[in-house]
Amino acid sequence: MEIELADAMDELIELQEADDAAHAVVKRLQEELGSVQKWTDEQHVAWRDAWEDWREVREPLEDFLTHYAEELGLDRDELAAEVQKAVGHVPLQAEA
Repeated sequence: MEIELADAMDELIELQEADDAAHAVVKRLQEELGSVQKWTDEQHVAWRDAWEDWREVREPLEDFLTHYAEELGLDRDELAAEVQKAVGHVPLQAEA
């Protein structure tokens, strides 16, 4: 069975959206908790758990990007950029 780009993009977009949501939780916690030196043990555990949740989503996204790029004969970084563009990420400007 041959992989279609549209099918791959659907799956990659879903994974990217899950990655974005999990990353937002980590960032929100960091903002709410402030300086890491002042965190309680419970706050450290909450942040670590959120980070692990993010990692559990991020790793499959990275693996699928590599897999689909290889299967479709695409550049992995270009595929990743297309997925990020599809979910509304603003591309970083190249430095002059």
